[in-house]
Amino acid sequence: MKFVKTFKGYEDKTALLDGMVNQWIADNKVEILGLETALSHEYESRAQSGDLIYTVIYKSDEPIA
Repeated sequence: MKFVKTFKGYEDKTALLDGMVNQWIADNKVEILGLETALSHEYESRAQSGDLIYTVIYKSDEPIA
């Protein structure tokens, strides 16, 4: 079956988010069917940085947390 896993991080820390996603893939040995990214940016925010969201579509027998 196909499932979706979402990862959220900050746009200025892409290496950290990449590492989380890559580690999850390696740990769970899933077949990746697709990867989408989205950037949500609030210009008036205190951090002056936006959220970066990775949506991973993967194939597995059941959802993986």
